[in-house]
Amino acid sequence: MTSLRSWRLTSKQPLSLQIAADARLRPTDYTDDQVWQLQLGEGESPALALQTRYGGRVGLASLVPMVTLERRPIYQQQAYVQPPTVTAFAPGYLRTQAKLTPELALQADFFVLDSHSVSGTFSLKNTGKRPLEFRLEIIGFLATEGKEHRLGVLPLTTGGHALPLGQAGNLYPAVVMQDGSADGLSASKIGVTLMVGANKSASVQWVHVGLPDLRASVAQAQEHLRTFKPSALLDEIRAAAEDLPVIETGDLDTDATIAFSGLHLMQSFLRPTASLPHASFVGARQPGRGFSPNGSGTDHIRAWSGQNPTLAYLLALGVAPVDAALAEGIVRNYLAVQRDDGWIDWKPGLAGQRQGLLCLPVLARLAWGIFHYTENDQFLRDVYPGLLKFAECWLKMDADGDGLPEWQSEVQTGYPFMPTFALGLAWGQNADIRLVEAPDLAAYLLSELITLREIAWYLRDSETHASLEAVIEALRERLERLWSDGRYHYQDRDTHASTASVTLLDDGYGNEEHFIAQPLSPPNRVTVRVTGGMEHIPNMQLSIDGHDADGKPIQERAEAADFLWTHGRGVYTTRSLFSNVDRLALEGLVRVYRVSAHTVDTTRLDLSAILPLWSVGLTPERAAELVALLKAEFWRETGVTMCASSDPQFDPSNAEGAGGVWAFWLTLIGEGLLEYGYLAEAAELVKNLIAAQVVTLRQARAFHEFYHADEPRGLGERGSAAGIVPLHLLLRVLGVRIISPGKVWAGGTFHWGSAVSISHRGVKITRSADGTLIRFPSGNTVDLPPDAPFQEITDTQ
Repeated sequence: MTSLRSWRLTSKQPLSLQIAADARLRPTDYTDDQVWQLQLGEGESPALALQTRYGGRVGLASLVPMVTLERRPIYQQQAYVQPPTVTAFAPGYLRTQAKLTPELALQADFFVLDSHSVSGTFSLKNTGKRPLEFRLEIIGFLATEGKEHRLGVLPLTTGGHALPLGQAGNLYPAVVMQDGSADGLSASKIGVTLMVGANKSASVQWVHVGLPDLRASVAQAQEHLRTFKPSALLDEIRAAAEDLPVIETGDLDTDATIAFSGLHLMQSFLRPTASLPHASFVGARQPGRGFSPNGSGTDHIRAWSGQNPTLAYLLALGVAPVDAALAEGIVRNYLAVQRDDGWIDWKPGLAGQRQGLLCLPVLARLAWGIFHYTENDQFLRDVYPGLLKFAECWLKMDADGDGLPEWQSEVQTGYPFMPTFALGLAWGQNADIRLVEAPDLAAYLLSELITLREIAWYLRDSETHASLEAVIEALRERLERLWSDGRYHYQDRDTHASTASVTLLDDGYGNEEHFIAQPLSPPNRVTVRVTGGMEHIPNMQLSIDGHDADGKPIQERAEAADFLWTHGRGVYTTRSLFSNVDRLALEGLVRVYRVSAHTVDTTRLDLSAILPLWSVGLTPERAAELVALLKAEFWRETGVTMCASSDPQFDPSNAEGAGGVWAFWLTLIGEGLLEYGYLAEAAELVKNLIAAQVVTLRQARAFHEFYHADEPRGLGERGSAAGIVPLHLLLRVLGVRIISPGKVWAGGTFHWGSAVSISHRGVKITRSADGTLIRFPSGNTVDLPPDAPFQEITDTQ
């Protein structure tokens, strides 16, 4: 039986000790998923505290082990001779080891049995020369709205006591301990008195269950205590761990951060429901998430409300080397909700949620990437027809019929904060993205079509392969029309021009008629912003008079309902193009309202201009120009940021402008760099991100949705799977892909620096500047020289 990797991680090192039911091994509940976090304390705080919030029902619930030896209670960190260290972890499992006294050692194993149940085993070893008698107890704590609940023990018909934790929303959780009882002195703990002989050990098991009925919680805990065998589950956990790549870089903090990423990758998955046929994922499986008050899951927050395609790309490619069914299932879930016309929802959820937007066009590239890890031809054959229809559906989203579709919403892009748009944000231009042609969408579509062509070739579909060639060339040519002045630009949908902004009106009174008389060359759209009135949406009507692109008189009118209103601000972009703006007026407003107007600026630089690098549809010369621009404007301390650093709305924290480092877009840029041979840059990119994640785990004890561009600091949703190490990109940078115990891909120039080993499914590959060594489970080894290209290697035995 394979052993779990041995660690010795202290509270000073990077930690992310959240555990949840592993969907591969244990049942999960999308509507009530209870996640736990182990806290390693400092000073007077408990040395070990297993904590939860029951999905957000309470402020904090905590279970703390305490040993009383010779009337001395030992539970605070400062009372331990050797404070706890984390020595093993896997999805749904944690182990710590400590010394309570010089002679008495404690090992604590924690297992998540399902979405409602967690169990633990406390093993104590007496290394001294005399027997030790002591009491081992679990202390319970529950607080809601800042108030601690008063707990009381519950006598059991079988003898002893259970420890109910009080009311946690609609739950009545309880703890049952093997031979556990109250000592009569406290109502907040149960325990057992043990006599452990010299050089002997003793173990005590306990179970916690949180159900809506106290009797059911206690009965289920007793059943688990009777039937659950920790050693059997640990064997299953060890067997499952063989599928997780073990990456050793020579740096403990880096290795721990990568390993915790694998832990949270696997814990992101929940089992299928009636709404989706395959397991899906949630964005932040944390103690404060997972409870659906209405019981259906339809009221879950953003991170739990469906398969966000940016996260799907990261997680599916990350999990593909581990569990093919999980990775393939993400793509199959999208296709399960596909309409006859090829339309696929952006975010299908486990409770039947829908975003109502066409999905980000990355599914073919995702499926092809998964296939490279699984080499499952049947998967490709199954998804290929639906992916073709999806691409065809996207190509129809072309309002002006010029061959380059347009976004239907900023949300569709996955990042609704680009300064050109940022609809509803005070610092954004607030332009309507539907009226713009964008290089990022061109890149996504070009990538999809090129990938589909590759799949068609692999599946010997020569007719489709030939037809895609013409579409690809047309789209490539359309992308190149967005190029001017050394980079890709946004362009107006109808004029195909990229223009700077002209201010037409600045902070005018809303109840006045404004005569502007401003010619515009080339013609442009007008964005009107109304402010004031707090949250009230006024009953008003906008009218703009002027001349259209052909010089003919034109008037555009818009009602209040045509504006987007947020926090007392309304914004509207004209559907018409104006060559001259003569007059602007708003009927129905009082003097408290202010109005501003400017033409749309499509010259601002953001990461959209770099994303064609990922499309693999560029010439090497064009790619080199993009890499130079990437380094000059987007390369920051922790990765690549979303907005050019020269833009006035660049904010490295993404708080009052666009910025931050987001693993999805970093992965796309990293893949683009690799495709065009910029291996050193791709390695540096991944290293920079991991360095920030190391510091974040050390300080905040959790991954975050994104990271500050210039400081090693996590931001956004705490515990988000979007902020783990992008494991797919890491493996690509390392030049390793392990398919099976007898087949691997390895090689290419090594740019990581120090030697790295990857152990997976019995294979161990060590890569360094001196070459590549592959050890198969059979005992056979293969040596590759440093200049060996990336290649397939099979075990000859």
